[in-house]
Amino acid sequence: MIDHKILDRKLEHLRIVVERDVDFPDNCSEIYNGIRLIHQAYPGINLDNVDLSIDFLGYKLKYPIMITGMTGGHPGVKEINKTLALIADEYGIAIGVGSQRAMIIYNDNEDIRRSYRIVRETARNVPVIGNIGANTLHDLSINEILDIVQYLEADALAIHLNPAQEAIQPEGDTRFSRDITDKIVELLDVLPVPIIIKEVGNGLSYETVKELHGIGINYFDVAGACGTNWVLVEKYRSNNEVRIRIAEDLSNWGIPTPYAVVEARSAAPSSFIVASGGVWNGLRAVINIVLGANMVGLAKPVIKNLLVGGLKQVRLFMKTFIEEMRIVSFLIGADKLDKLHKAPVVLPSNMLDYLKQRGIDYQVYEETRRFIQ
Repeated sequence: MIDHKILDRKLEHLRIVVERDVDFPDNCSEIYNGIRLIHQAYPGINLDNVDLSIDFLGYKLKYPIMITGMTGGHPGVKEINKTLALIADEYGIAIGVGSQRAMIIYNDNEDIRRSYRIVRETARNVPVIGNIGANTLHDLSINEILDIVQYLEADALAIHLNPAQEAIQPEGDTRFSRDITDKIVELLDVLPVPIIIKEVGNGLSYETVKELHGIGINYFDVAGACGTNWVLVEKYRSNNEVRIRIAEDLSNWGIPTPYAVVEARSAAPSSFIVASGGVWNGLRAVINIVLGANMVGLAKPVIKNLLVGGLKQVRLFMKTFIEEMRIVSFLIGADKLDKLHKAPVVLPSNMLDYLKQRGIDYQVYEETRRFIQ
C-alpha cells in the first residue's frame, strides 16, 4: 500500500523551495566579497582557449559542474528529472538524483522507480549519482542498496548526512549514531561504484571528513550553509510550534561553503571535493575551485528556472553560469583547472582567524590546494 504522505513530501519540498524564502541569510555574500581572486591585467592566455574540462568517474566532462540530487520518488517529478538530465547531457556535466529511499519502500511500483531511472535513460553520456540517507542505512540490506545502484546504473552512490533537517522535519529520523560507519565500511567492500559523502546544506566539518576519509571515502560534497536551508524548508512543513521556533533560531546554522571547502581539503588532501550550497554563479564557482574544490554543484537555481521559465530559461542560466566561470578563469590567468588550483587568493582576516581557531595551518592548506590532482 502506498503511503501518499511520503510521496507528497517530494512535491511539497519542491513547492516550498520555489515559492518560499528558504535561503540562508545573505551573510555569504559578505564572505564571498571578502575572498579576493587576483586580477591579472596580462593573463597570458586567450579567452577562447580556456578549457575547464575534467575527468570524473570515468567520464570526460566539459565543465566541473554537477546538478546535485534533489528530487525523485513521485511520478509527478519524472518529467522534471528527465529535463534536468537533458540539461546535464547537453552541457556535459554530472547529475545526481534525490533520495532513493522511495525506490526501496515501493520496489514493486515501476512508476516511482522510473522517476529516478529516467535520469539515466536521458543522460547517457555523463555520470549519474545515486542517493540514500545515512540514517536510513540502519534499515536497509546490502542487496537493497545494490539494487538502487544497479537499477539506476549509477556511477557513484551519494550517502547524505542531514541531521539538522531531520531534527526539524515532522517525520524526521535522527538516528545518526556511529554504527552507521560499520554499514558504510561494508558497502565500500561490495559496491561496484564509489561512495560520495554529502551534506544537504549545513556543511561538512574537518572532523566528519577526517573520520570518513579514514575508513576509505575519497569523495565529498560539502554542501555548505550558503544556499537552500532545509531547516527552513521543514519549518514551513511543520505544525509544531516548538520546532518552528527552533528552526527560526537555527536559520543561520552551519558551515559556509567556502569554509567547508577549506575544512574538507585540509582534512582529506587527496580527496575529490564538490563545493555546493549557494554556488549559484560562475564567480562563486571559481572561488570555490581556487580554494580547493575539484567541482561545484547546484540544484535550486536549475530547478527554479525550469519550473518558472521552462527549458529556455534553464539554458540561459546554464550558459551564463558557464561563461562566467570561463571569463573569471581568464581574468586570473587560468586556462585549465590545475591552474585554478594554483591561482593566488587573498582571504579576509576573519576567515584566517576562523581557520586558526579550527586548528588548520594556513601554510599547510595553501601548499595542499596548489597540488590538487
